[in-house]
Amino acid sequence: MSEPAHRATLSPATAPYVAKVGDTVIARSSRALILEEVSPRKTYPPMIYFPLEDVDRAVLRPSDHRSFCPIKGDAGYHDIAVDGGLLERAAWYYPDPLPMVAGVKDHLAFYRDKVAVEKA
Repeated sequence: MSEPAHRATLSPATAPYVAKVGDTVIARSSRALILEEVSPRKTYPPMIYFPLEDVDRAVLRPSDHRSFCPIKGDAGYHDIAVDGGLLERAAWYYPDPLPMVAGVKDHLAFYRDKVAVEKA
């Protein structure tokens, strides 16, 4: 029996989501997307992608960091500046995502060890 291929599914969230750093809300959306990703050796936790329009862009600082995912494409990153602190590479986005996840274009996701993401 062969292992399943690396794949991702994208679906609309069924509830509003909020992203916070401490008590500061940096994103709130009723239009978030949920990306679920599975590779042959690993299942990833579902990730919430917020439309850029629903993110407080005043807290975003461009990062020079880049990465590549074979099913999502080239990722760019943002640091987050809140309450006098800077969370490096706390958010990422795909400016030109690959076809399997084309819907994440103009969306942003947050590392959950740096930003609390939860249902609103």
